[in-house]
Amino acid sequence: MMRYRKVFCGRSQACVCAARAQKGETLVGLLVGLSVGLLVLAAGSQMLATYLQEHRLALQDSHVHHDLRSALDTIARELRQAQSLGQAWRGRAKAHCADAFCTGQADLLLQGQRISFGQDRNSNGLLDNNECSGFRLKDHELQIRTSCTPEVWTDLTDAGSLKMTSLAWQVLCEKRGRWVARWVTVQMSAQWPRDASRTQSLSQTVSLRNDVPASPWPAACGAAP
Repeated sequence: MMRYRKVFCGRSQACVCAARAQKGETLVGLLVGLSVGLLVLAAGSQMLATYLQEHRLALQDSHVHHDLRSALDTIARELRQAQSLGQAWRGRAKAHCADAFCTGQADLLLQGQRISFGQDRNSNGLLDNNECSGFRLKDHELQIRTSCTPEVWTDLTDAGSLKMTSLAWQVLCEKRGRWVARWVTVQMSAQWPRDASRTQSLSQTVSLRNDVPASPWPAACGAAP
């Protein structure tokens, strides 16, 4: 685009028209640049939204894993003491298990998703009312048993923040002479309450602290070898 102007050089000189070339963007160029800028801005916004969504999902997975691991650690800690007896080497010296933690409510018992057992917490050899323990799944919450009679179950998890979906048990037994060593495998699954696709599962095998006599054969071990 050419613009012309008059240059006054004085009275004795003639006026001349000088042409000066000026460069600039056209309307089309401005529109193209604006369009490219908007595309870059939209791409950046999409990348940020994707990152924030992935970060939110990662936090959900971390939350589910942490709460599930905490629940599993509690189960493992309690299970290690299942049917434990203070000074067991004295109370179970005979071939037949006759103490209060081998029969009745204190016996190791599996019922579907529920497991029950006793613990000699104060090492007095007697089954006190607060020494009946166990775990069960109810209304998508993990509960622990805290009393024998009447049965009292206390929530360990909250379905509003961790939705428990499954709880399974398996008892493994090995006869060692007149004794039986036992292991309990627990498998549990949970999901993010508001997103069923955010599911995690954990399992652990726990070795029970005290062996029990092989006579009578422990009911939780299935058929006698």
